[in-house]
Amino acid sequence: MGLQSKDQKALGFYDFSKIPLYIPNFITFLRIVALPHLVYTFNNQIILGSYLLFLFSIGTDLIDGFVARKLHSVSMFGAYLDLAVDFLFISGMYLNFILKGIYPTWILFIIIGVFAQFVISNIILKKTVYDPIGKYYGSLLFGGIGLTILFSNQLIYDVVTCGILFSTLISLTSRLAFLIKKKLD
Repeated sequence: MGLQSKDQKALGFYDFSKIPLYIPNFITFLRIVALPHLVYTFNNQIILGSYLLFLFSIGTDLIDGFVARKLHSVSMFGAYLDLAVDFLFISGMYLNFILKGIYPTWILFIIIGVFAQFVISNIILKKTVYDPIGKYYGSLLFGGIGLTILFSNQLIYDVVTCGILFSTLISLTSRLAFLIKKKLD
């Protein structure tokens, strides 16, 4: 006579069939693990190491959702974890760039403000609002990190700064238009 599920739990057996459910979140978490190493390599001008860590981080951002869909383990927790990790990763890198004197401090306030308006508007609407402009906004911020790591020149820094300003205006306008339309419906 075999052990029942309850008995297995009582004896300390682990249900290994649930491990695939955690793989996408583990992949997402790897971005946070990579962040201090990326900051270290960037600050110590280990350019190849910085770029490889950055590409690794981008890779985790690209494959975590894909893996979640393939393993049928998409969850609200995973979606919010991905968003929070992206925010921490992006904010951490731009904070590092600010401390190095590459970008002005207000860039970080803009990034935090856009993230805050996204969270607040989702709380107000009591659901996650798909914002295609917002998705590209995050991609642009990641691109700015990549350009900053790869090219240390003022022209690139100015292009990234203008890109952040321009995309912030478009993103906020898009979100505001969506909210107004939603209110009128």
